[in-house]
Amino acid sequence: MFTIENQATGKIFRTQGDDSILDDALIHGLNFPYGCQKGFCGKCKATIIEGEVSYDGDVPNGITPEEAAEGMALLCQCYAKSDVSLVVQELDSLADIEVKSLPCKVQSIKHLNHDVAQVMLKIPGAESLQYFAGQYIDLIHPDFEPRAFSIANAPTNASLIELHVRLVEGGKFTHFVFNKMEEKSLLKLEGPKGDFFFREESKKPVILVAGGTGFGPIKSIVEHAVAIKLNRQIYIYWGVRSERDLYMDLPQQWAETYDNIHFVPVLSESNEVWQGRTGFVHECVLADFEDLTGYEVYACGPPAMVKSAANTFVAQGMIKDNFFSDAFVFAYTKEK
Repeated sequence: MFTIENQATGKIFRTQGDDSILDDALIHGLNFPYGCQKGFCGKCKATIIEGEVSYDGDVPNGITPEEAAEGMALLCQCYAKSDVSLVVQELDSLADIEVKSLPCKVQSIKHLNHDVAQVMLKIPGAESLQYFAGQYIDLIHPDFEPRAFSIANAPTNASLIELHVRLVEGGKFTHFVFNKMEEKSLLKLEGPKGDFFFREESKKPVILVAGGTGFGPIKSIVEHAVAIKLNRQIYIYWGVRSERDLYMDLPQQWAETYDNIHFVPVLSESNEVWQGRTGFVHECVLADFEDLTGYEVYACGPPAMVKSAANTFVAQGMIKDNFFSDAFVFAYTKEK
């Protein structure tokens, strides 16, 4: 087991040395820069201060012999052979993220309940997508206008993108996804987009409010928080109409596994069997937190829910700059 330290940020993670340093960094939630992940573009260059790294074969084309002689390495291709101290500028703002237009293939379509499908997209070849947890993409099919969907998986596997697609009444594209789209279908995506992303450097406790498939970007954020071993308190509120609309058991599993993660499902349509919370999801948050001054809130879902949360949370002490949601509202109007 080796220790990798980025002297530029002071962040440390451990690796067995079986995977590339970049892959291990992404798995641990570090925002190391990268592009093709195949050793060609050179975007993942870093300076090795101490320690030993090696490649499978010759030094890749993305780095010159002179750069290698000066101690530089391509993190997407090199493996740690000892403890390594390096310097690389991690991404910390949207300006650092490149918006790309990429081909993708439908790897799988899984129906999670009666009106939500999990669509897994595979980016083939030497391309990949770097993004922050919470951002979205535009999905492009030649027969439809582009549709915006939040990325539902954490940014650890940049060639595999998970979407949660809800069947929208009258929505031509979502009906196509549910009834006609097949595995191995070819599409395009453009992204990442949106200023809704997780501010991981903050120390404030986090309240995550999801409505319906707004759980998608919340899932990405929580998975990322788990990957970086975040110890901030995380409160997940998921509002849906009925119990069958809670289309994943993950929030309950997180709450049972991690002491700092808490989950409150909320049904807007109560029934005799349901023993949990009912009503509007944002009102449940207000009932549980008398003062929201010291919290960050990430709200994802229908525009009415997000607007109500924003207005009422501020009235209960929340600082406006600690409320994040705008990008998702824009995407929701495009068949989120």
